[in-house]
Formats: sequence, C-alpha cells, structure tokens
Amino acid sequence: MPELPTLRLFGLDLISASRTDAIRDLLARPHARVAFVNAHCVNVAARDDAYRHALQSADMLLPDGAGLELAAKLHGVRFAANLNGTDLGPELAHALAEDGHSLFLLGAAPGVAERAGARLQELAPKLRIAGTRDGFAGLQNPQAAIDAINSSGADMVWMATGVPHQDLWLAEHAHALNARHLLGVGALLDFLSGRVARAPIMLRRARLEWAWRLALEPRRMFGRYILGNAAFILRALAHRVTGDRSQNCNRSG
Repeated sequence: MPELPTLRLFGLDLISASRTDAIRDLLARPHARVAFVNAHCVNVAARDDAYRHALQSADMLLPDGAGLELAAKLHGVRFAANLNGTDLGPELAHALAEDGHSLFLLGAAPGVAERAGARLQELAPKLRIAGTRDGFAGLQNPQAAIDAINSSGADMVWMATGVPHQDLWLAEHAHALNARHLLGVGALLDFLSGRVARAPIMLRRARLEWAWRLALEPRRMFGRYILGNAAFILRALAHRVTGDRSQNCNRSG
C-alpha cells in the first residue's frame, strides 16, 4: 500500500487520512505501535523527553481533537479527518472482527475492560476478546502482564492507562509482546464500558467534547483543559511563528 500522507506539527508526523484508510493501513502493517495525539499530549511531550521519544518512535500517530485541527489551520493546512480513538475504536473493532483478529484490553479500573469488551462484542459480534487486564493490580508485575497478553494469542492490544504512561509502557515492552498491533487508547475503555458518559453529539460536532469532560470531572480536568488548553494555544501560536512550514507541514495531506 502507498504510504499515507502526514502533516508534521510539533516535531511529530501525524497521519492525515480518513478513518477507513487509517484502519486499512494499520491492519496491513505486520507490526505497528500507534499513539493518539491531542493537545494534552503535545503539552506533556514538551516537558517529558521520554514521552516525546515514545511518540516520535511510534509507527503511526493519529490526530485527536480540535487542538490539532487548530494547529494545522495555523499552518494553512487541514487534517483529512479527526482520528480520535473514541470514534475510531468501534470501526477498528468491526475491521478486526471481519479479518478474524483478536483483541486484548489492558488498563482502566477493575472491571472496566471486561465491560468494554462486552460492549465491543455487541457492536462487532464476531470480534474475539482474547483477554482483559486492569491497569492497577494487573500492571503491578509488568512481566505477568506481558505473559498474559502473549499467552492469549491476541493480534492487537488496546492499552488504556492514560498519557504518558500507556505510550511509555508500550514503547518499553513492544519488543517482548507478540501482538502485531499496539495502541494506547486513553479513556476509550471508560467510554465503551459506560463508566464515563460521552458528550452529546451536538457538543462533539462543535468540537466541545473537552468542555463536557470538564463539567463531569471539574477538579481532575481543570489543569488539563483550562490551563492546558491555554498553554497549548500559546504553544501552537509560537510554533506557527518559529516553525518552518516547508518542514513542519506536508501539504499533500
């Protein structure tokens, strides 16, 4: 398959393609470590060298949310699609089911991965959930988690322990995992399980899903969304001024 176009922002090469093309490209790869990148990720990567390296060394980086769309527009380009995990996940589950591939769900609070797996099987009845493991006791012994994933025979792993932990853990242990595809999926399992309600469709269309998350968990999300969004906008504006557009944006996207 031809390589998917990318836009280069903040030193990261982000896929600019439809969800269908991104999924097709991912499943065609013999191995891939995938990360979703949103405004919060960019802020964390700016101060965490290890996390930034984990993103830069990933095989696919998928743009997630209005912040990345804004940063692209400041460079006069657009992403082909918002490839956030919450929307991409169910479509990817269908594709896995059709290809006969299995999925391991790793992370979140106890019981969440099991409920998320059950929901995915409602959406894609032929999908095989190879195993689940929570992100608390289930990750206290990394080797035990690796052994559980490998013994399950899973083709793909979704890890949901948040940024930067999930991407650092996958980058560190990718060499020991037999699964072909490894994805850090953030809050996706919480949404699928029903533990966290997703924003109404009108807020999603208005790119205000972050405001819904803030309203649900104001104390936990204040720093990420109020302070973090302001920091990201300043960072994006600075990047617009100092960045070399010919290097930072691939206009073929």
